[in-house]
Amino acid sequence: MSIVAVAGSKQSGKTTAIETLVHGLTKRGYRIATVKHIPEADFTIDTEGKDTWRHARAGASTVVSVAPNELAIIKKVDTTKYGLSEIIRNLEDDVDITILEGFRKLVEQNPAVPKIVAAKTTNEILEASKRCKPILSFVGPIPTEAAKLNIPYIDILKEPERLVDMVDKKLVASVEKERKRKEDVRIQIDGRLLPLNPFVQKIMRNTILTMVSTLRDTKIRGDENLFVNIKSVSKHE
Repeated sequence: MSIVAVAGSKQSGKTTAIETLVHGLTKRGYRIATVKHIPEADFTIDTEGKDTWRHARAGASTVVSVAPNELAIIKKVDTTKYGLSEIIRNLEDDVDITILEGFRKLVEQNPAVPKIVAAKTTNEILEASKRCKPILSFVGPIPTEAAKLNIPYIDILKEPERLVDMVDKKLVASVEKERKRKEDVRIQIDGRLLPLNPFVQKIMRNTILTMVSTLRDTKIRGDENLFVNIKSVSKHE
């Protein structure tokens, strides 16, 4: 999964940058997920007194609420020691790009995660340039210091598409590679190709490769394409 992180202090423009990216990248056909870090220890997305809150208080570790236009899953788990992989694992398989807001300690020195830094002072720009690698762009009201660091500065209120273009160019190759990987399981029955959603593909792929890996003289790399052809056989054949 392709990831981009938006970092910065409070009121620096992080949410505006994320809104710009979500809107622009969605228009270009990307399927977007956002993940927001909330550091307050006692925060809950649930509402005290509601049925879902009562379910959790009674001991349910996972609570699902289903409304006409929304499905919410609340998991009661200790996330204080979560790494990036544990966070991403909770996302749906049909996501192309995940945009992280916050999670500074997890992503600032991770070279695999490109970063957009929102800053509102010169000191914030200088500190971020030391901590965060790599930085795609600075956004915010302080363009002068960003220019001195040879890192692009984008005024997203005036040039929103420039930020979208930059992320699109950075991630398009990895997105296409991941999309191709997700389409590597095909099942054909009597010449008819069955439509498989990403979740079903993942289960079938893991199951089949696990079974095949137990065969003698068989080595599984993990990037194989799978094609299953099921043909009806008449009694006369």
